[in-house]
Amino acid sequence: MNIVRQASVNIIVVMGVSIIMIAGELDLSVAGVACLTGMVVSKIMVSGISIPLAALIGLILGAAIGLLNGFLTTKFNLSSMIITLAVNSACTGFASLVTGGTAVYGLPKDFEFLGRGTILKIPTQVIVMLVIVIIAWILLSKTLAGRYALAIGGDNQVSRLAGISVNKYKVLYFVISGFLAALAGIILTSRLSTGQPNLAINMNMDSITAAVLGGTAMEGGTGSIVGSVLGALLLTIITNGLTINGVDSYWQMVISAAVLVITIVTRRKKD
Repeated sequence: MNIVRQASVNIIVVMGVSIIMIAGELDLSVAGVACLTGMVVSKIMVSGISIPLAALIGLILGAAIGLLNGFLTTKFNLSSMIITLAVNSACTGFASLVTGGTAVYGLPKDFEFLGRGTILKIPTQVIVMLVIVIIAWILLSKTLAGRYALAIGGDNQVSRLAGISVNKYKVLYFVISGFLAALAGIILTSRLSTGQPNLAINMNMDSITAAVLGGTAMEGGTGSIVGSVLGALLLTIITNGLTINGVDSYWQMVISAAVLVITIVTRRKKD
């Protein structure tokens, strides 16, 4: 349960990142979206806005940023990697501008329930994660949007010729990713009980590594929700093992990057 709890936030993010990768695109803005959402939600809650309304504003903000990513990528036929990387930097900058680079304290005590509370002895964030995983699995396996993601990632041009609104669905996938990144930022902020301007700095690398470990192809067209969940759990187990053995956190970042590269190279050789 401890491993699942630790992996829950990353799993939530990976659900959106995986769908985008399956569709042949990348979202490198999830860390910035999570950070900005956490700061905005913290700031407006401290100002007196209720927890549900603050959370709703944060989720809308994340979805709006995802919409921006999708619009810029599809409208101008630009690289999603470049667009989302730029948006990630902008979000991180805005997160610091919100409070001048300082943390936000004094969040409502009830807000901690999302990140620290339990329901029937199960962590609240784990329950939220399970709900998101089920919805993502249904979306990818049982709906046209999910089947189209696989088709678009497999061959973008053929999908257009088949009558699929490629741009419309790509924008939808980016909106989903932005929404889930915002949800992850809210959960992390609840867990810390403070708004941190450097929140989730490793989220981009962790989410992509987990998706690739779970079998999602960088070039698109291949992947599954179950595989991505298992990839996130495996990454958490690796990190925990390194921590238990006293490996420095900076070395853990290096090892995580190495795992990603080795996995991609191994997959390419098999293909």
